[in-house]
Formats: sequence, C-alpha cells, structure tokens
Amino acid sequence: MSERAELLRRGWDAVIVGAGHNGLTCAAYLARAGMRVLVLEARDRIGGACTLERPFDDTGYVISPCAYVVGLLHPLVVEELALRSHGYAVHPIDPHLWCPFDDGSSLTLWDDSARNRAEVAAISPRDVDGFARYEHLFARIRQALRAPGHDVWVGDAPSRAQLESLLGHDPELIEVLFHEPIASVVERHVRDERLRTALHGQGLIGTWAGPRDAGTAAIHAMHSMGTLDGRAGGWGFVHGGMGNISMALAAAAEASGAVILRGTPVAAIVPGDGVQLDDGTRVRATRVVSNADPRTTLELCGQHAGQGFRERVDGWRMQGPVIKVNCALSRLPRFTAARDDVAPQQAMVTIARSVDATQAAFEASRRGEPAPHWAELYFHTAYDSSVAPPGRHVMSVFAQYAPYDLARGSWDDIRERVADAALAEVARFAPDVAACILKRQVLAPPDIEAHVGLRGGHIFQGECLPEQMWEKRFTPRTAMPGVYMCGAATHPGGSVIAVNGRNAAMALLADNASGQSMTASASISSR
Repeated sequence: MSERAELLRRGWDAVIVGAGHNGLTCAAYLARAGMRVLVLEARDRIGGACTLERPFDDTGYVISPCAYVVGLLHPLVVEELALRSHGYAVHPIDPHLWCPFDDGSSLTLWDDSARNRAEVAAISPRDVDGFARYEHLFARIRQALRAPGHDVWVGDAPSRAQLESLLGHDPELIEVLFHEPIASVVERHVRDERLRTALHGQGLIGTWAGPRDAGTAAIHAMHSMGTLDGRAGGWGFVHGGMGNISMALAAAAEASGAVILRGTPVAAIVPGDGVQLDDGTRVRATRVVSNADPRTTLELCGQHAGQGFRERVDGWRMQGPVIKVNCALSRLPRFTAARDDVAPQQAMVTIARSVDATQAAFEASRRGEPAPHWAELYFHTAYDSSVAPPGRHVMSVFAQYAPYDLARGSWDDIRERVADAALAEVARFAPDVAACILKRQVLAPPDIEAHVGLRGGHIFQGECLPEQMWEKRFTPRTAMPGVYMCGAATHPGGSVIAVNGRNAAMALLADNASGQSMTASASISSR
C-alpha cells in the first residue's frame, strides 16, 4: 500500500478542506494542540490566493498572482506560530501611496503624519488640517477596535452594540464603520480635487461598489486596521513573494504533526463522518473544517446543508470586480510626475480619475461593461530583487472595474483588450510602460475563479461591505454536526489575515474541551 493510501485510511481528528492560508493556519493550531490533522488540497500548490507562480518562460520571475502585499496578517499568528523561523520576512513599503495627477503634480503619503502634512501643504495649504483629521479618523477606529486586550478580530464577531460601545458611541466613527460612502468622508475633509482623486480609491479595493455608494468608507477602515512589524496601518512586500506566508504556515503545521496532501480533490463533506474524495475514497474524521468559499462549501455539503445555510449562501455577494495584470519588466517605467526626492515605484501607486469618473466606471461595470479606470500598481522588485532575474523587475496591476458577467461577448474574447485598457490608464502617467513589459499574465474574475478556486472570482470570498461584516459574516461553527468554516468569508473578513483560521481552530478546540457532542454541535446556528 502506498504512503498516500495509508494516510487516507487513517482516522483523523480533523480534516481541513483546502490549503489556503487560513486552512493552513487552522491546521497549525489544531496540530499544536495535539490533534491528528490532515489537510487536503485539490491543486498541486498550496496557498489558495496567497501563493507563488512562475508563469513566464523565464522562471526567474516569481509572481504573486492574486494576493500581492501584506498588512493585515495578524501579529498573534506570526508570533504564536513562529512564522519568522519558518522563513517569513517582510519589506515595509514607505511611502505607502503615490498618486500622479493630470496637471503634472503628484501626492506622496508616508508612514509619518508630520511628513504628510508637508506633502499636502505643497498641493493645497487650506487642506492640511482637514487631511490630518482624515488620517486621525481612521487611526481612531483602529485604536478603538484593535487595542491589546479587546481586539475585535480575535474570537467571535462582536455585535453592533458592542462595536458602538468600543467606539465610544461617537456618531462619526459609527457612521464611517456602518454607512458612509468613502467619497463623503473624503469630501468632508479635503476640498482640492487632486486630494480627492488620490484618496477615494482606498474605499474600493476589491469591492464591487462605487465611491458614492453606502458603506465604502468601511473598506478603507478595514484596510487601515493592520499592524505590520509594529507599524500601525503599515503594508509591505513579503520577501520572495506572498506565497511565502503560506509556505511558512505549512511548515509550522507540519512541524506540529499536520499532514498536507496536494492533488487530492474533495468531492463531498459528510458531517459526522469525514469527507469523500473525487475517486470515491472516504477519509474518516471527527471534524471537518472547510477553507473553501461559502458556495463551494455548500456544494460539498450537499443535502446535509440546512435551509438556513443554503439561504445564507444564496444571498452572499461574491462577484469579483478586479482584473489583475502581472508583468515581467525589462526595467521600471518612468513616471512623468516623479520628483527628484521620491521614487514612485517604492510606493503603492494609485492611478485614478475623479470621484465621479470612478463612480461612472462602476456604473458601467454594473451594466456588464469593463471599465478599468482605477488601479493600484505594485513594484515588488523595488524592495526585493529575489522575485526577478538580475536587473529585471515585476509589476502587478490591480485594476477595477471588471465585471464577472459581461453584457456582450466572453472574457476569452476581450481579456487582452481590457488589460490593454488598464495599461492605457497607467500610460497617462508612465508613457513608456508598454515598452517595459516583456511578458504579462492577465487574470479577469473568471480566471481568478479557475486559478485559485474562488467562486465569482472574488478575492475576499465575498464583499467586505458592512452588510457582510462583523456578526453578518460567516461564523466558524455551522449548523452541520462537526463541520466548521475557516476561510475569508468568516470573521474578520477577506485579505491575508490568517486569524480567521485561528478563530476556527479555537472554536473547534473549545467544543472539544467542553465535551460537546456532535449532536450538540449541530444546534449551534450559523449566523
């Protein structure tokens, strides 16, 4: 009998379906607690959307195809699983934003509030105080909700009443977290149209909504809540590529005894018994944890899923709006608005038009018309030369809006044209960008779905707008006996956070410690 067949015949305490970063996190914590853990991954590579690829003929180019920067990875997971000892290292990005404008000027924002006041003063002196209040507004939300001792990302999702209490019942903070459009927040604080152009896109990342749509301010709040190596709100490039987070998590899981099998698709989850593989093999396990998105989890559970769970999944918004263009570069493009004292490629570069133009682009996408007019660019090699051949570079273009469903034609017909349109927006400020590109990988929402198994091509397993956040997000426990969820659709949300996997592991371990029976587990409802 082969080693693989022998492993599949064993009885397991827990089977994790999917080796995305949250599934690997969950596996590491369960194995550390002494459980027998098996992770089953359908693909030949681990990490889900947080992975590495070498898609070009020159394999010296290492691409992070979907997840591209780190900023929300929970410090608890980094420390508790000793990820640095397993190869995790990060290059902080500073400046964190650079945005060129049509008049030839540009805005640079740093991880330094005093420096930012000077940057804003150079563009619009009358907006210095307003911008400082804008920065402080999101810092106050982070400080209120992510403070040591009452970090709302850890454990069960807080209720709205609990969140309002932590926010000190401040009406402005509550409005931002639950209702306000990002355009409203930006326009309330700054008056210069260039500043408004630069700032509004931070409320749209990965979101199929426009800047004037309710709830988009909460997107910026979420992306401002991280702490990277002690830097509040900081972002960075993972050395060697984002997939090295998943590699470190896998190493931590295996060091504690977890087993990871690649190329092993799961066909069904059987509550109380385990899983069934594509080839009909039954793998026995007391508990099953799904790292898959809600729709895939529902399909795997089939007739075992209750009506409540089915209705919940049917109403879940998870249609991705993003087209990714990952590029192998011969050299870095030159931005015409660059100043002598700032290298734009060291920042997250925002390519944008006005607030109303972005709103119009979103409305076009709702009609099934791609309109990739807003984008962020990432130049990993500006910090880490290991992801490209000597002297070469990589660029990731994260562009919106690209609807999953098209009004006319298919993505196979228009994929390259839409990528060209996204790069044309970049060329407004870097005219030589096309000449720098040697090869490119284009991922529209259906490609993201096929590439990493995210239904709808949504990188966060569903919108992170307020109606799908906090207690409205999926919980680790489901109503099916012994079945849990740990993916990005669970609290606290999408992005590379990993505490979703930790939360699921803690819930499962708490159920085990309480001696909760499988039948009792079934009585716990999924919100």
